[in-house]
Amino acid sequence: MTVLRPGPDSEPTEDPGPDLLDLDDHLLGRVEGDPSAVTVIMVGGLHGNEPAGVRAILSVFERLERERLAPRASLYGLAGNLPALRSGTRFVESDLNRMWGGAGRDDGAADGRSRRALEGHMEAALSRARGPVVLLDLHSTSSGGAPFSIVANTPENRRLARSFPVPLVLGLEESVEGTLLTFFGRRGHAAIGFEGGAHDDPLTVEHHTAAIWLTLLACGALWPEAIGDLAGHRRRLRHAARGLPPVVEVSHRHPVRPDDRFRMAPGYANFGPVSRGEVIAHDAAGAIASPADGLLLLPLYQGEGEDGFFIGRSVPRAFLLAERVLRWFGSER
Repeated sequence: MTVLRPGPDSEPTEDPGPDLLDLDDHLLGRVEGDPSAVTVIMVGGLHGNEPAGVRAILSVFERLERERLAPRASLYGLAGNLPALRSGTRFVESDLNRMWGGAGRDDGAADGRSRRALEGHMEAALSRARGPVVLLDLHSTSSGGAPFSIVANTPENRRLARSFPVPLVLGLEESVEGTLLTFFGRRGHAAIGFEGGAHDDPLTVEHHTAAIWLTLLACGALWPEAIGDLAGHRRRLRHAARGLPPVVEVSHRHPVRPDDRFRMAPGYANFGPVSRGEVIAHDAAGAIASPADGLLLLPLYQGEGEDGFFIGRSVPRAFLLAERVLRWFGSER
C-alpha cells in the first residue's frame, strides 16, 4: 500500500485547517491496491469556495496512514480548482464543473489548466484499474439545509447512494451540461455527487467525511471494523436529513446569466417547500415565481453560478417499488 500525503511536515489531524488548502498539487493522497479490486476516486473543491471536501479527503488519508489501514481497493484523493481554492472563489474565469462535456468549455486559462491536470490524474488511475471504478464528487451549497446525494438513475449509482441516510436527488445532474458526474457516467463508471451542507458550516466537513467512509464501506474497500465510528457517521447524516423524503426528482431548473442580476429572496434553504406562483427570486426583468409546488434545491446565494434554483418533487415509495420490480424483469426504461 502506498499513501501519499500533502507534504512531509503535515501532522495527522481529523480537522485540517484552512492552511492546508495552500496546496501545490491536485493529488491529495493515493493508495495503490490490487488493480482488479475497486478503484475509488474522490474529488473535492471543483468549486474554489467549497473547501470542505478537500479537508475531508485529507482527513481520511491521514487516518489511513496513521492507523495503517490497508483498503481492499485503490484510492485517489484529488483537489479540484487549486487557484480558485486559494482565492476562495467559485472559479477564476470559467466554472470547472461545466468543462467536462466536450469542446467550448475549456476557455478559462487557470480553470482549464486545473481541468487538464485533474484529467491527467484520473486517466492514470483509470488506466491502472482492472475492476469497477467509483467517483465520489464532494460539494457544498451557498444556502443552508440538509445534505443530499446526486446520481444519474442507474442501479449501481442508486445502490451506492443508498448507503447515505440522506435524500437521493435524481435528474439534477442530467439538467446541467458539462459536469464531472456526467463525464464519468458516460464512460460507464459509477458516479455519486454529495452535497454536504453550507460552504462555511463546520458540520459540512463532518458530513463529507461520513460520506467518504460510507462509500468505502459500500463498495467493499474497507470492512466495518476499520471505519471506526461507523454508527456515528450514519447518525450524523440521518440527523441532518431527518423528516425529508428518501428520493426527490428534479422537475425544473432556473438558469441564470451574469447580466440577469439574479437575486434569490432571503430565507430559503435546500428542501424548503415552495408553492406555485410564490415569488422566490428577482432579476433584471422583475419577480420570479415558482413554476410549481415542490421542494426548493440549491437556491443561489452567491455572486457566481449558472443555476438560480431547482424545484423537485418527492418520489412516492410505490413508484420506487414498481421501478425495482420492472428492473428485475429487465425493463430498464
